[in-house]
Parts: sequence; C-alpha cells; structure tokens
Amino acid sequence: MAGYQINPDRNSEDKMRAVQFFDVYFKNFGKLVQVNLLFFISVIISVAYICGTYILFKGLSIAVAAVCLIVLNVFMAGVTQCCRYTYENKEFRTVEAFFKGIKNNWKSFLLHGVIFYAVFIISYFSVTMYGSAIVQSSIFWVPLVITLLIVLFALFSFYYVNIMTVTLDIKLKDIYRNSMLFSFGELKNNILATTALLIFAAVIFTVCVIFSTPVWLIVVGVLMTALIIPSTVEYIIVFYTYDSMLAMLDVNTKKERQEQTDAPAKPPINREEAEKISRLAPDSKDEYIFHNGKMIKRSLVEEQLKDVYDD
Repeated sequence: MAGYQINPDRNSEDKMRAVQFFDVYFKNFGKLVQVNLLFFISVIISVAYICGTYILFKGLSIAVAAVCLIVLNVFMAGVTQCCRYTYENKEFRTVEAFFKGIKNNWKSFLLHGVIFYAVFIISYFSVTMYGSAIVQSSIFWVPLVITLLIVLFALFSFYYVNIMTVTLDIKLKDIYRNSMLFSFGELKNNILATTALLIFAAVIFTVCVIFSTPVWLIVVGVLMTALIIPSTVEYIIVFYTYDSMLAMLDVNTKKERQEQTDAPAKPPINREEAEKISRLAPDSKDEYIFHNGKMIKRSLVEEQLKDVYDD
C-alpha cells in the first residue's frame, strides 16, 4: 500500500504474537513516553476540575467527577494517532502527530467522550443497584449478568471507535455501527486485548502494593500515569484491533478494484462526490474513506476522479 508501511517482523510467521508485541512496544518506548507526557496535560486539567468542584460544593459525586472522562477522551485522539503510527512502524514527530490527531478529530472524540460518559454512568448505577439488590433476592442475578454482558460488549465496541475515527473518513454512525459489529465479529481479538489489559492492570497493582505507603503511592501513581499508562493501554488496544480493521479494508479494496474491472468505462462517482473528495486534505493519501457503503483506499477512489473531470 502506498504511504503505508508495516513492520515486516510483525507479520513474520516465525515470531510469536507476544514477541511482536514487545518488539514494537520497546522499539518505540521513547516516543510512547513522550505521548504520555503530552496526554498528562489533560490529566492535570481533570485533577484541577475534580479538586475545584470538591472545594466549591463541599463534596463530589461519581457523576460529577466522571465528567473529566470527556476531557480525557479528547486528548486520546492524539494518543490514538501516535499509537497507530507506532503500530505501523511509521516515522513521525511526536508533538506534531499528537496535536494533529486532536486538531483533526476533536469534535468526534468529544462526542465519543460524551457517549462513553453516559455508558459509564448508566453501567455504574445499574451494576451498583442490581448488586445491592442481590442481598434481598437472588433473582437480581439475572439483570446483573445481562448488564455486565452489555457492558462487556460496549467495551469491545469502544476498542474500535478511537482507531476507526483517526484512520477512516466515514460518518460517526458508520463508525459506531462497524464498531458494534466488530465487538461480536472479532471476539477472539477482543478477549486477547482485554486479557492483555488485565495483565497490565495486575502489573500496575503489584507496583502500587510494593510502594504502599501514602507518599510513595502518590509519587509512583503520578509517574506511571505521566510516563506509561495511557499510551500503553491504547497501544494494546490498537495492537489487537488494527489488523482486523485493515483486513476488512483490504477485502473491500480488492472488491472495489474487481468492480472497476468489470464495470463500464463511466466511473461510479458523480461530480458532486468528486468535488467532496477533492476537498479532503492533500496529505491524507494513506487514509481510507467510506464510499458506496464500503471502506476503501482513498487513492483508489481518486483514480476515478480524473475520468470525472475529464468528462
């Protein structure tokens, strides 16, 4: 693919997936630390919001505190952009790529944050309510299990929302639709990603237990948040979800090429569509777009624009 480079070691059949994970991760560890430091700006903003709200209202509810998830998610646009480049083994300037990701996607990630906030709050109160009700009657195990399953598949869907947003030029409704399909269709990779995240969480918890004194716990917590946690979490998700998304894109691209071969000389793009595509940023040659219900390579569609304008 033009403008798209994949680490050949990552696709080598003689290397285990776990080895590939650590190989890419540690080769780019320095840049991932830089990404964390940039993301830490949003953490500072969130902490300031929580402390200010607590002082102002003499208390803090979970619903009010969780609003900071929206701010954090906007900055996740930059983290996701950089993790995508890392996984592609693509050279990039960390600061430039980080803020480019935010600039190009902040509106979408703001909406993602609002939706994630709503899902989090509804899930929290639902699980809390049914969990407390179990003491009174075991029948409440049924709605609790159903709620937990819904939360689990919602989590699987969110694995794909961020990476699809920074990679594909498609409508938000299509992002959510495809993310929900991936939550079921890529169950194996979703479970692997969740397992890896749980292992990472266990490592973080172990470190916190070792430094259990209050002062050291705060120091270690701040350092891990500033240097390791955000980009590592997003890298794990990208590592286990990105290839699945690309596989679907490659299939659609091949299908589109076949349709071009079998179709008449008149290209299947009208002038209105051509003008819309031509207004996209000229430096996004390696991006994908949503055309005729399919996610395909942007350059493939642009090849047809010449015919449109020649007419």
